[in-house]
Amino acid sequence: MIFESLLKNILYVLGESQMKIGYTENAASLNYPPASLARLLETEEADLSRALEDFADFAEPTLGRVTVSVYDGQYCLTIPAQGVRYVHENVPESPFLRELIDTVMQHKAHGIGEIRELFSRYSDSVVCEEVDGDGYDHVLYFSDGQPDAFIYLFETAFGHVSYHRMTKADYEAEIQ
Repeated sequence: MIFESLLKNILYVLGESQMKIGYTENAASLNYPPASLARLLETEEADLSRALEDFADFAEPTLGRVTVSVYDGQYCLTIPAQGVRYVHENVPESPFLRELIDTVMQHKAHGIGEIRELFSRYSDSVVCEEVDGDGYDHVLYFSDGQPDAFIYLFETAFGHVSYHRMTKADYEAEIQ
């Protein structure tokens, strides 16, 4: 199992959340579908309960004791206030993600062209594909994984842009 992948994902998700809504000294809960967790941990879904117990041990020095519950078929990982504070104090903001969030939240982009320009300021290896997805019409990502390795799904409608992002493995599983 690869605990570092899940830890890195949690740190990035919490960092993104803090960029969007600010830092609060509260616990944070993150919901994951079982298949997504299994891919992050490189384990079988049937082994997730044990893997997540082991992950909680692994992550405790950094995040505090992560607790796990299952609700409506999804795993809820609750990161204590100690872990949320750790992200706030130790995980630097991604300049790319900061600019993307500001652009989307402040409605500075009215189409995918402006988003593609933003991506291109951070890398020469931008892939932009028009797709017919459920709730999105374009996919953008950095083919070399820099400045990050996420797949960004964009919906452009009525002069507004919204996004969702996921791991490459989750995206590939979704489109199959």
